[in-house]
Amino acid sequence: MKRGSVFKIAGGLLCVIALVGAWQWRGNPDALWHIVSQQCVPHQQQQQSPSPCLAVDLDRGYTLFKDRNGPLHDLLIPVDKVTGIEDPALGRQLLPHYVAQAWRHRSVLSDGLAKPIPDQFVSVAINSRFGRSQNQLHVHIACLRPDVFSVLNQASNLDAQWHVLPTRLMGHTYSARTLSAADADALDPLAVLREYVDAQGDAMSHYSLLMTPRADGSLVLLATHLAVTELNLGSAGELQDYRCELMNSL
Repeated sequence: MKRGSVFKIAGGLLCVIALVGAWQWRGNPDALWHIVSQQCVPHQQQQQSPSPCLAVDLDRGYTLFKDRNGPLHDLLIPVDKVTGIEDPALGRQLLPHYVAQAWRHRSVLSDGLAKPIPDQFVSVAINSRFGRSQNQLHVHIACLRPDVFSVLNQASNLDAQWHVLPTRLMGHTYSARTLSAADADALDPLAVLREYVDAQGDAMSHYSLLMTPRADGSLVLLATHLAVTELNLGSAGELQDYRCELMNSL
């Protein structure tokens, strides 16, 4: 066997080991579910207080929770047990459109701030099975990283078809498409992604999705997936900035 081939094989094995190690080092994967099911929901039902959540809406099936990672980082979490992006119930239209719900509640980021965060700075993201730490679906609500914001605002060729971005984001390959404001109200962004994943003959568990607005009122969907060669666990949340440095530009 040629030396170059040996190095390639060894490098690939190291990548696999690194990915497996990163995925397994996740702490308690049920911590969020315990908070929602054993604290937030019972407190809302018994005391009309969502604590320690920010809000609990039993009719619409979600909670809002302030994440401990970063001052400007909130989560939308279902009140039902939903494992994650790969949960079969999400594909049977049995549950609310959680990504769309998170976007509708993006103003939660501005609560308590002297100056509201502009919509164009905000994004919502859901990670793959391998790129998340919790086995309860949760949608991240946070600002975009400034470099990602710049790339997206310079991308003039985005349309309603999925295209691989010519520029890698955080060193990872992303595909993108637009979604009109009208479609965003009617369609589930996860269903749009699922159609794309099925066309690739791939599995939803490998994919991650981020949604953010454009200046024309449309929305951009960004998708990435598990890729050993890129050391990519499928975590679009990597494109978010929990301190919202973009606010320094105002």
